[in-house]
Amino acid sequence: MNVRWDAVVDRATVERHKASPPLPQSVIDRNANSIRARVQLFGSLAALSRQQSVELVLSAGVTVADVIAILKDQLGETFSTHVIDANGAKRRHCRLFVAGYPVEDLQTPLYPATELTEIDIILLIAPEGG
Repeated sequence: MNVRWDAVVDRATVERHKASPPLPQSVIDRNANSIRARVQLFGSLAALSRQQSVELVLSAGVTVADVIAILKDQLGETFSTHVIDANGAKRRHCRLFVAGYPVEDLQTPLYPATELTEIDIILLIAPEGG
């Protein structure tokens, strides 16, 4: 996992790095039609599911919100209620990282890459998140 750990517990760090791209331009494969992704669940979210790691093959052009919807179908309603609220927004105590970059906007697109794209979802308990 290549996550900026300062961004896990400090929301201000996430705000400072919002402009960081989900994938460096050098690894984007503009000729690919699909995205291979491994989603890993951490924190108390990992205890909610039998699977702590899920590999997906996604169509080019999907967003982080699309990945969450696919995971809801695979992992169930309990997963999604801990990650997104009733309005479809990411919960404050949930941290999402794509290729190590913090992601707040669920409409962030994913791009086909030359390597497996790592998506890390961390659910913090109150003392961890501040």
